[in-house]
Amino acid sequence: MDSTPCPRVSVVIATYNRPVLLKRLLVALADQSLPSVDYEVLVVDDGSTEPVGPLLAELALPYPLRVERQENTGAAAARHRGVLGACGEIVVTVDDDMLVGRDYLAEHLAAHPAGSRRAVMGTILASPEVGRMPLFERWHQKLLEGFATQVNSGSFHLRGNNLYTGNLSFRRADYLAVGGFDLTLERSEDAELGLRLEKAGVAIGFSQKAAAVNGSDHTSLATWRARAFRYGKFDGVIARKHAGTRHASPWRYFESLSPLTAPLMAGPSLVPPAARLLGGATYGLARCADRLGLSKLAHGATGFTHGIDYFCGLHDEMGAGGMLTDLVRYLGSSGTAGGKVARTALVARFLEEVKADHAMAVRYDSKYQHHAMRDSFAKDLVNRIGLQMMVAIRLMKFFRDAKIPLAAKAVSRSIRHIYGSDIHWDAEFEPGVVIAHGYALGIAGGAHLSTGCILNLQATLGLGIDPVTRQIGTPRLERNVHLGPGATVLGPVTIGENSKVLAGALVMQSVPPNSLVVAPQGEVRQRTGGEPPAVRTAAPTEDRPRVPVN
Repeated sequence: MDSTPCPRVSVVIATYNRPVLLKRLLVALADQSLPSVDYEVLVVDDGSTEPVGPLLAELALPYPLRVERQENTGAAAARHRGVLGACGEIVVTVDDDMLVGRDYLAEHLAAHPAGSRRAVMGTILASPEVGRMPLFERWHQKLLEGFATQVNSGSFHLRGNNLYTGNLSFRRADYLAVGGFDLTLERSEDAELGLRLEKAGVAIGFSQKAAAVNGSDHTSLATWRARAFRYGKFDGVIARKHAGTRHASPWRYFESLSPLTAPLMAGPSLVPPAARLLGGATYGLARCADRLGLSKLAHGATGFTHGIDYFCGLHDEMGAGGMLTDLVRYLGSSGTAGGKVARTALVARFLEEVKADHAMAVRYDSKYQHHAMRDSFAKDLVNRIGLQMMVAIRLMKFFRDAKIPLAAKAVSRSIRHIYGSDIHWDAEFEPGVVIAHGYALGIAGGAHLSTGCILNLQATLGLGIDPVTRQIGTPRLERNVHLGPGATVLGPVTIGENSKVLAGALVMQSVPPNSLVVAPQGEVRQRTGGEPPAVRTAAPTEDRPRVPVN
């Protein structure tokens, strides 16, 4: 039986196909101010193409080194195996591409005074070679630096979901008490562990002095985007697992977004394929900006691409309905500053209204037996111009209510140029409005369309004067009002519920509910030298009052 006493610290390193960087780290760990008898190092080889054990045997190290090998099952499983085999009271996990200084382990140990229960993240510094790294890696390093600055200044309160394992220390007993990593998670397993540690009473801390230098060798854009997608997907799993914990929701990221980007980040919940294409195009813009030295634009566009991929992954796991449910749950909980709640609430409303517009369009298609629309929003958005216009109108409304009038006006102008329709940003559209044929519409500011309204091409809701009161204003359409092709409604009039304004009708007075507004029928005359036309008079097809228009 081995009677060697356990060291105070166990360093756990999960590695995969990084023998050069791993050796560099192990050599750095040999030059520690902490006596070598006080720590051990456990390397778990996660199925590297060439086993690392024989490659490390040549190293002469002052500390005990153990190497274990497993089938490739992921970094979380490798770290978990290392923690289970660790002997020290304090476990330090560090990525195999890191480089550490002489006081690294001593600082981590100092962050755990006797009797404390803490999980302590160390600072992750940029490598001197960071300028040669791909843009997405430089963006990620900038995020880490900003995170450290906020924490050290006291402006950011650490929570369990902030936990990362690239440079972390904790008491082994605390780790085992909460069950360790959830090995069903392929990403964000560290954040999920942090949530359980936090619930168990373990404080989440940060050490500026326990620093490690990030020497990442990631170069593949496709891999980076796929990783962002999987983070979103597994954050969706974590959101369900910790449904009662507000900061476990993926929607917490909306608190850091500007009102301009927030609705575009919500786009993946509606049309993931289009959003992925948008993300790729945005990253292309980011690289162009980077070459021109426009670092702020380059990093902003890179973050946008990451966010698009993240929320596409969330959609893949939750679906649009699940995302909306989690967003509503997030908004219903407390803890966010008023302005941020308002912003996130606007995004929630945007999603709800677009969903209601699509559902109403599907309902009407079924009623009139068109059978053109399906329950797939993405396909219908591609195929139906009217649905595209309603999404643009909702976006315009979002910007208006988010106090970004220039963006709202820009969307209004875009609708005019793309669809030939003039729709004012101050027009009100309740959820569940349908544009049947989206061309040459004119909707004035202040016009109000209630749920169930349908607009056909060349329909107009315009500013006018009431002939009796001389009041100037715009129309209000009550629920389920249909405007036929070329129908025009002017002035401060109300079209009552369940009414239809048929093709070519001009309305300048209020209409009671359940009415048909009909335009004068065209006069049929005989052409000179032709046969007398057969005149046929059609009876009204609907049992409701007819309101003639002169």
